[in-house]
Amino acid sequence: MKPETTDALRAGRALFNARQYFEAHEVWEVAWRREAGEPRVLLQALIMVAAGCHKATVNQPRGTVKLLVEAVDKLALVPGLEDFRAQVMQALAHAERWNAGQGEALVPTLVLARDF
Repeated sequence: MKPETTDALRAGRALFNARQYFEAHEVWEVAWRREAGEPRVLLQALIMVAAGCHKATVNQPRGTVKLLVEAVDKLALVPGLEDFRAQVMQALAHAERWNAGQGEALVPTLVLARDF
């Protein structure tokens, strides 16, 4: 993993945990464009989670579900993010109920605890 990718992961994590999902997505996307292999998969998974959380904040349940489903699949490929993946799966279940008209809107409260 490139040193600038580690910096981007940390900066994006801070933004994500501050619930600045769009901004976290943007930081991670810059690094994603430069990476390959496993770091690229990690970044793509995080980008999808951030984008899904952003969709939730702008009241787009269908987009939220779509992105979180894809993120859960990608996160399964990333060792060390099992706890975060579990959080995403819970958010996805909530978003699916919301999308089906059977629950309240998702208010993302996920925390990315892993240090990079």
